[in-house]
Amino acid sequence: MGPTLDPETHRLYLSTVLTTQAARSIGRVRIAADSDASHLLALARNLGAERVERTHRLSFEPCYPGITAGVQRVSGGLRLLLACRASYHGGEPLGVVFTSLIPGRSPRVSVAPVGTPIPEGWLPPDHPAAD
Repeated sequence: MGPTLDPETHRLYLSTVLTTQAARSIGRVRIAADSDASHLLALARNLGAERVERTHRLSFEPCYPGITAGVQRVSGGLRLLLACRASYHGGEPLGVVFTSLIPGRSPRVSVAPVGTPIPEGWLPPDHPAAD
């Protein structure tokens, strides 16, 4: 990411990079349609962005993919939503990264503007209460 790109372009670019990384991490284009809550949490635990951090000189707080309210039952199935903050290595905030894992769909990552809140009480996907 070049220093001349505006923040919105950086967020769109990072969304694409992290979506591609998430798909590679799960080893397929779509998450298995029959995935249950434990499988979604296992996928989340294996998502990582160390290479993205190094290559693009970013940091994530908490570590990517971030924290979650746990697997949620939504109309039509399950969803796992995770969030973390992204900043440039100099400390300047870039935005809030949201990663969505839904059975039968491709992983999706979006980067919202800096002021976007992350709900209170969310926990890391490896925390027992996230199950």
